[in-house]
Amino acid sequence: MALPEKPLVRKLLHTRMRVNNSERTVRFYTDVLGLKVARSIVSPRGSKITFLRIPGSEEEIEITEFPSSGSVSVPADLVHLAFEVDNLDETMERLSKMNIPVTDGPTDTGHSRFLFIDAPEGYEVELIQTVHMTSSRISPTGDEERELGLIGPSSSPETLMELSGSLDRWIRETVAGHPGTPTEALLKLSMDPDPLVREVASQNPFLPEEAFQILSHDPKEVIRSVLAKNVSIPEEIARALLADSSPWVRESLAWNDALPEGILEILHKDEHPVVRSAATFTIAERRRKKV
Repeated sequence: MALPEKPLVRKLLHTRMRVNNSERTVRFYTDVLGLKVARSIVSPRGSKITFLRIPGSEEEIEITEFPSSGSVSVPADLVHLAFEVDNLDETMERLSKMNIPVTDGPTDTGHSRFLFIDAPEGYEVELIQTVHMTSSRISPTGDEERELGLIGPSSSPETLMELSGSLDRWIRETVAGHPGTPTEALLKLSMDPDPLVREVASQNPFLPEEAFQILSHDPKEVIRSVLAKNVSIPEEIARALLADSSPWVRESLAWNDALPEGILEILHKDEHPVVRSAATFTIAERRRKKV
C-alpha cells in the first residue's frame, strides 16, 4: 500500500476512558494531579462525559460513565497515562500527605526517574521526572553505546555476564532477553530492582529453574503474567501459578500451549470466565493440531 503524502491525522485531541464512577475519577485527577475540568456533557445515548485538561497541554482526557455497557474491569498493565513532573521527590512527599500509595518505583534509569500510582477503576498513572545529564554521571552515553555494541548474536557468555551488571537499564534489559546469557546472570537479572528488566527476563526460555521460582513470586502482576506464558516454564512452577490470586496471571497460563494437558484441564474449570475461555481455546487448538 502506498504511503500518503502527508499524515492522515493532524494531532491527538483526547483519550477516552470509561469508568464506573466518573465523579470519583474526576476528583482524583483534579484533586490529586491538578487537572482542570474543561467541560461536562451528556451524550445523545446518555453517557455522562467529563473532559479534563492538563495545564500546558492541548490534549484532553475524556472520562465517560455509561452503566448500560456493563461494569468496568481494567486488567493490570493494560493501559496507563504518563505525566511529567518537575521533582519526583517532592511529588512523593505530596502523594504521601494525600495518602496516595506508590505502587511501583521510584525507578531510576539514568535518563529519567518514574513511579506509578493507581487511579480509580484500576487505571495506572505514571509520573516521570526527566533527569538532565551531567558530566558527573557514572555511565556516560558513550559507554552505553560501547556496551550495546558488544551485544550481538555471537556475544560470549563472559561478555554478557559482565554487561548484566551494567548501570544502564537498557543494557540489562537487552542482556536479560539474550538467548546466550549465562544462567548465573539470568538469575541475577530475575532479581533486578527494575521491574522492566525482570519482565524481559521472565520471557527468556533459557531461565534456570531458580529464576522461574523467584519470578513466580514477583510482586508485579504483569511479570508473573509474562512468566506464565514462557514455553519453558517447569510444571512445578506452572502448578504453583494455578493458585495465583490474579485471574490475569491464570489467564496467561491458560494461553500457554506448552503446558501439560492436566494443567489446562484444571484451568478449564477455573472460577473466572476469562481463564476458562482461554483454556478452552488452547485445548481446542491443541486437539485440532493433532488431527
